[in-house]
Amino acid sequence: MQTLDDLVRDLVDRFTGDEHHPGDGGPGLIHRLDTLGLRTRQPATGGHASPGSRPPTSLEAVSWSQRIKTEAIGLDMRLRQSARTQRWDRALKAIPPGAEAAEQVSEVARIVGRWHGTVLTVLGLRGPSVHFRHALCLACGERTVYGRADDDRPRAWCINDGCEDGDTGGPARYEGSRLYLLTENRAS
Repeated sequence: MQTLDDLVRDLVDRFTGDEHHPGDGGPGLIHRLDTLGLRTRQPATGGHASPGSRPPTSLEAVSWSQRIKTEAIGLDMRLRQSARTQRWDRALKAIPPGAEAAEQVSEVARIVGRWHGTVLTVLGLRGPSVHFRHALCLACGERTVYGRADDDRPRAWCINDGCEDGDTGGPARYEGSRLYLLTENRAS
């Protein structure tokens, strides 16, 4: 698992990744979202789309980029307890020291980790997560478990903010043999 500093560095500066999913050392992930080329189909009737009818980049990528930037500015303001805003990249870089000062590192790391994972998914650098709608979380008993079946590391996690797993201190996470216990815990 990457540290909060590593996650921010991947988003803003250079995508280096971690030992399980190494990055390519290229530009930051948010820059990649902002410059992602449009992926559209040609008109169903054939022919060409009219000039100027296509936006310059993928609307989904732009939407996620703007959302993450806006949330980063808000999170930075909350951590600093200030009404003054900073540019999105400065705000993102200020989040790790702000989280330490506010003693909220684990909570903030979850938020930034969610942004990081979303960007990787939107860019196609990893597959989307799947809702395990029939599985109950072993910690909170809710149907709030999502997972990803990567070849090298299948895993699942609970998205219920109220979930507290005794092993991790936060929402439950499932890997290895614990993942198999989760698949046996189905609701009828």
